[in-house]
Amino acid sequence: MTQLQAGEKRKFSDLGLSTPLSVTVEHGLDGLDISAFGLTAERKMAGDDYIAFYNNLRTPQGEITAQLGPQRATFTVDLAKLPAHIERVMFTATHDAVPVASAPQLLVTLGGVSFDARPALKSEKAAMLLELYKHAGEWRVGAVGQGFNGGLGDLIVYFGGEVEAPGAPSAPASTPAAPPPPPSTPPVSLKKQNQVRLDKQIAEKAPQLISLVKQAEVSLKKRGLDEHTARVALVLDISASMSPLYRQGVVQRVAEKTLALASRFDDDGRMDVFLFGLQAHDAGEIGIEGIAGAVDQLIRRHPLEGGTMYARAMKEVRKHYFGAAAPRRTALSQPTPVYVIFITDGETFDQKDSEAQMKEVSLEPIFWKFVGVGKEKFTFLQKLDDLKNRFIDNADFVQVENIDTVPDGQLYELLLQEYDSYLANAKRQGLLS
Repeated sequence: MTQLQAGEKRKFSDLGLSTPLSVTVEHGLDGLDISAFGLTAERKMAGDDYIAFYNNLRTPQGEITAQLGPQRATFTVDLAKLPAHIERVMFTATHDAVPVASAPQLLVTLGGVSFDARPALKSEKAAMLLELYKHAGEWRVGAVGQGFNGGLGDLIVYFGGEVEAPGAPSAPASTPAAPPPPPSTPPVSLKKQNQVRLDKQIAEKAPQLISLVKQAEVSLKKRGLDEHTARVALVLDISASMSPLYRQGVVQRVAEKTLALASRFDDDGRMDVFLFGLQAHDAGEIGIEGIAGAVDQLIRRHPLEGGTMYARAMKEVRKHYFGAAAPRRTALSQPTPVYVIFITDGETFDQKDSEAQMKEVSLEPIFWKFVGVGKEKFTFLQKLDDLKNRFIDNADFVQVENIDTVPDGQLYELLLQEYDSYLANAKRQGLLS
């Protein structure tokens, strides 16, 4: 039996899994509801009909069927029958009265694979247990183990659904209603105050970012990250093949979208920029006041180069944030993570060194969002996403053929995909203090 750890992702082919398959959740807790949600690639609900739970045991074409007992739940899942827009099946647990983790176990089993989500949870009344998802045309399994303190309502909102606010109970007719309590003063968020100040600067100096900031906020709030702080790095490929993207202003627009996200992660209105081709360059910062034409200025200082070396860029990033890019024996714990958006249109020349860097950097609090631009297959970037023998899964890969055609809201969903899961796992593993 292969036992998965929280945050671990594996290909079906590596685990000997195929469809249709049976997924069993053993829990041993009365009143615990186990459900299976059919979701889009962005983890959005595909409709009430595609939730298999106590009130709907079968999805429309029998793609997912549920057998629910007081101590365990069994689902039969035929992934081949799912509509094309459903690329994820998430198994969840919720309870109305007690934390999900009060169950004796939350053991999910499929084929020869198991994952006990209970150790990853604390006091949450709703949790995502395990996920089946399609990535780069292949089905995979992900051990999630992520909870929601607000219970089922927060879980539904996270999946893009709506929850009606419960009405206030009416007082008995014989009892006069008590006067409402005086309004309490909400706690002051220093970060929110600083963001208000930052938004004024954006409106004055970079109004093109206003709508982008709003879209980024929506995606962050869905993940409970609206108060989250991180340092942001934009890593840009300057190999010669990227020339059309620079010439057409695509990279400039990517920089603007990244800066908008950075303005929500931190309150200084700046992001760090790194460039790589045959060499790697720590190119300094880009801020709100200098975002217009910033990419053209970067390219004038660092002309396009005739090759692609991922590992050299990774080393520059590590040196910048952690002082060195040397091998590590133990995990480095820091209070603030680094979130990296890594843009490239082609595969690297230094694959062996890049794999070694990914393993080393997994011991540091840094998340890599690899974005492959164009039609290339990006086999190696996918390999880095799934790389084995890392301290923690510290990366996600997405491919976008044409960034300009992707709606901003959808792009931020792709950029933040798996980041919240990484943060939860990084805290458990001691990378974030």
